[in-house]
Amino acid sequence: MSVTTMLAPSARNSTSSTSSSFVPVTRQNTVGSDGAPRSVRASKRYSVTALYLSMSAQDKDMEIEDELARVQKTLRDLKSRISSQSKKNFVLEKDVRYLDSRIALLIQNRMALEEQNEVASHFDESSELQEGTFPDDRKTQQYGNLFFLLQSEPRHIAALCRLVSMAEIDSLLQTVMFTIYGNQYESREEHLLLTMFQSVLSAQFDTTPEYSSLLRANTPVSRMMTTYTRRGPGQSYLKVVLAKQINNLIELKDLNLEINPLKVYERMVKNVEEDTGTLPANMPRSVSAEEAAENPQVQAIIEPRLTMLMELANTFLSTIIDNINETPYGIRWICKQIRSLTKRKYPDAKDNVICTLIGGFFFLRFLNPAIVTPRSYMLIDNIPSEHPRRTLTLIAKMLQNLANKPSYSKEPYMAKLSPFVTNNKNRISKFLNELCEVGDFYESLEMDNYVALSKKDLELNITLNEVYATHNLLEKHAKELLQGRDTEHLTILLQELGPAPPQVPRKENRAIILPLFSRWESALDDLSAALDITQEDVYFMEAKSIFVQLLRTLPPISAAVRRPLNLQKIADVAATTKDIGTFRKGMRGIELLNQLKELGVISEADGYQILREEVEQELVHLGSLKEKVTEESLKLDEVYKTIRDHNAYLVSQLETYKSYLHNVRSQSEGKQRGKQQKQHVLGPYKFTHQQLEKEGVIQKSNVPDNRRANIFFTITSPTPGTFVISLHYKGRNRGLLELDLKLDDLLEMQQNNHDELDLEYVQFNVPKVLALLNKRFARKKW
Repeated sequence: MSVTTMLAPSARNSTSSTSSSFVPVTRQNTVGSDGAPRSVRASKRYSVTALYLSMSAQDKDMEIEDELARVQKTLRDLKSRISSQSKKNFVLEKDVRYLDSRIALLIQNRMALEEQNEVASHFDESSELQEGTFPDDRKTQQYGNLFFLLQSEPRHIAALCRLVSMAEIDSLLQTVMFTIYGNQYESREEHLLLTMFQSVLSAQFDTTPEYSSLLRANTPVSRMMTTYTRRGPGQSYLKVVLAKQINNLIELKDLNLEINPLKVYERMVKNVEEDTGTLPANMPRSVSAEEAAENPQVQAIIEPRLTMLMELANTFLSTIIDNINETPYGIRWICKQIRSLTKRKYPDAKDNVICTLIGGFFFLRFLNPAIVTPRSYMLIDNIPSEHPRRTLTLIAKMLQNLANKPSYSKEPYMAKLSPFVTNNKNRISKFLNELCEVGDFYESLEMDNYVALSKKDLELNITLNEVYATHNLLEKHAKELLQGRDTEHLTILLQELGPAPPQVPRKENRAIILPLFSRWESALDDLSAALDITQEDVYFMEAKSIFVQLLRTLPPISAAVRRPLNLQKIADVAATTKDIGTFRKGMRGIELLNQLKELGVISEADGYQILREEVEQELVHLGSLKEKVTEESLKLDEVYKTIRDHNAYLVSQLETYKSYLHNVRSQSEGKQRGKQQKQHVLGPYKFTHQQLEKEGVIQKSNVPDNRRANIFFTITSPTPGTFVISLHYKGRNRGLLELDLKLDDLLEMQQNNHDELDLEYVQFNVPKVLALLNKRFARKKW
């Protein structure tokens, strides 16, 4: 494939803002050295410019320090931190999911002491990874070859992803999504990852006879797609598009929009019983779903709720459609592949079926999980109360029915919302098709790979266990992996590596820097031959790149940078500076001007007009780029803060589980030894009403404002996992009330999404209470 074709705009938009993208310039015919007229292709210039600017970023002898360079550096650093933090959160979430299931058994007293010890060992090993080096230089080189091959030829990972079991997929995804392609904002890695997705999806379509079952089952492929949406760009989209709508809705704590007739009837019975003490003869305590649906009072309650639900769902839908341009390029590109593969594999599939498959990914795998559990996606701070939580679930169901072929067999009451589907069907089809309208990236990827081959510092930040686990999976599935075409290099590398080492204990695991390089290809010296372009084009693009860099480096007050630009003067001034980098660029600029004159590409008579115009246009572009980079930095800064907050929550959750496990194990061991261990009382610790309110522990207070200054609380822990909270009024010896709490109860409340702890005068926030207790009462053994 030639790299001389112009990059698609959408592919340009998908790349990091730190790399310049360029507007093609209409070129005049010029005269070649042989005197014949020649038309210089703008598309060719365009591609090589992108290549040269990618490579110029590697120059160490010249640092550009203008405002654009500074904001670009800030953005690069921010993107790097988001990528790193996303990986840490993924690992923590995996730990929390595992411990959630184990702690649930503890709460229900169904876990044996041996299992408790197994969970405890998980905690003991889950400390922050230390940095280290690979124990063997020869293995470092072999693994560097292997992971370069895996990264640059995604078909191998794609094949592996199709072969692994559900038990293995999370570990593999961690390595693939957050390590091998962990730089989520770097165009080469992102495009290689998407290439892998294309291969995986293509195989999935090939092996699925009925398109109705595509992408629906919980398979390694569907898990891959979900994990992809959880990366930085997907999180940024959710924050921008959904956070405000969801936060507005959850503020309406008392708005009950339940439309399930049976639940509405049960609530109605409960209210009547509470108000009157008895039930009328015509209102039995329990009825069937059909009887509830036919009840006139139930119908009267549901009718206005239907209208309001459809209005709310419409606001969500409008926000999603209006923000189509915020959708990450990668997610839109996957939608495009789903449409393309469906048309190729199932020629008879109608447009509405294709839209159903696209909607299945975009809504089922991406948007709806965030709407149903917004706290897990860092869109809200606390678990929503009962009514808003149910409303969000209903809205997600409505959006899913709109994107898919609606089925009301399991929940007939949802059929009442069918007007929402009917009224928006054309609208959603248009949106889903527009989602797919993005350009491809293959030619920019080809250039990126050429640049990667000429780099000396390609590397992965990876752990020993990630290296060994990937090696183990490749070895385990080698028979299937090495049957395909073009697997000779992978075969050689696996044979040289030998058997995969076993996983090391987590406390011995180390984060290492693994240098990547190709075993079979060397750096490119002759770019013109490698990229199928003329030497004239190479010189022209290099000259353009150098003059843009010089203009960003020379002082703004310098006479050389005044308009109209005098390229000869700029190069002469640069060649007389004391800065070695600027001097070299100036000398190279003079040399390139002379070479381009000799080739007849530019003319001194018109002041090198063709080259000057392109340099000036690039400077205009860079001016607008600064504003875009600054705007993107502000958005991503908010995303990074959210990801950090979520990390703190996950760490707190793990610490809470650790303290609970310690309590249970202490009690179990005490019973087994037939004696009660003596425990030291902790506390009391004193907290003012204002302090707890400020920290969010008190989420609602019935204490009059003028008395809050006189209210304080004390918390004591007489034994591990047991707490006594007392509410006091200044001047009184005894507390107004006292509450005994067990850590079990708080964990169970949190697990059941019961967010409020009622203390009569105040309502505490359960997660915040857990965090407070964890912070103040952590015993040394925890």
